[in-house]
Amino acid sequence: MDGLEISLNELNDLAVLLSALDEVQEVAFNGFLRMEVQNKVDTNGGVITMQDMRDLAVSAKTDCYHVVDAADDAALGRFYAENDFIPELDGVSDAVFPMLDFAGIGRMMRQGENGIFVGSLYVLRDGELTTAPPVQKTLPEKPGYLFRLTLGLHPDIGDDRTVTLILPAAEAELLDAQAQLGTEGWEGVAVIDYDGIIPYAAEFTDLPMELEEFNVLAAAVRDMPSPEKQLPRLKALLKQFEVQDIATAMGLTEHLDDYVLTPEISSPQETAIDQLHFMTDDHSVELLISHVNLYTYGCDLIREDNAVLSPYGLLHRADYQPMLSPMQETQKMEMKTK
Repeated sequence: MDGLEISLNELNDLAVLLSALDEVQEVAFNGFLRMEVQNKVDTNGGVITMQDMRDLAVSAKTDCYHVVDAADDAALGRFYAENDFIPELDGVSDAVFPMLDFAGIGRMMRQGENGIFVGSLYVLRDGELTTAPPVQKTLPEKPGYLFRLTLGLHPDIGDDRTVTLILPAAEAELLDAQAQLGTEGWEGVAVIDYDGIIPYAAEFTDLPMELEEFNVLAAAVRDMPSPEKQLPRLKALLKQFEVQDIATAMGLTEHLDDYVLTPEISSPQETAIDQLHFMTDDHSVELLISHVNLYTYGCDLIREDNAVLSPYGLLHRADYQPMLSPMQETQKMEMKTK
């Protein structure tokens, strides 16, 4: 797909479609892709587009194909012969059956139906592909808020009133939201929709019961001195320590300067190359790269620096000490005071 204009939205949609496939569907997608490549070659049909890929992924969840446990033509031919798919073999005696050229039968069937082997399985497409719905190619505009929360009354109450809060909000806005819902406090209130710059924040916050605490976190995010650097660092730490409560999240916002995040580094190889550039000039790095096991060297560097490769980049403490979870840090401090 080199040279094609591929939008991030399309690529993300393909990733979502592929992540939803089970093992058999993954085999089907792999088979469809190989068939499509061969078809493009045979017909001089150009390159495989992102729309093609998305069509294949969507089709892998339909019933337009069969997957057979057969790794080669011989196994495929035996499968077809044993399951009466070849009328010409009707009446063949049990004595003659083992003498059949199963590899020849399998090859004939495979070539006739344009099937393909994927690992130890055989994929046959016997229906039309499904066209994936179009995806907007341009990215949506960045929201004008950090966090947005839509609240409503619990379904058992039988009242469809809702209210939307943009966080952080003033205390008066929170009280006004309760007034609009006709409640005192958040008892009987449910979260209808959440959207935020930290998508998984709602997972470690008991909303709406901890809405006031969450509002404090939202204010801390808003007031970050360098949000373009601090926010990814906070997200990386929340993931690294698998934060499950709002208090721990708030604690991390107060210690962001204790950590260093390098978004440009996402693999051991990139870690190794970055270190080589630190140690010597660019020309020397080019000469060295082909003589260095970058993966092993990078893994050693990551381990030596007590670092981790997070979804947001290479993460380590500023002092290169082991990264202890907030709970471990608390226990360590308590031991020192005893």
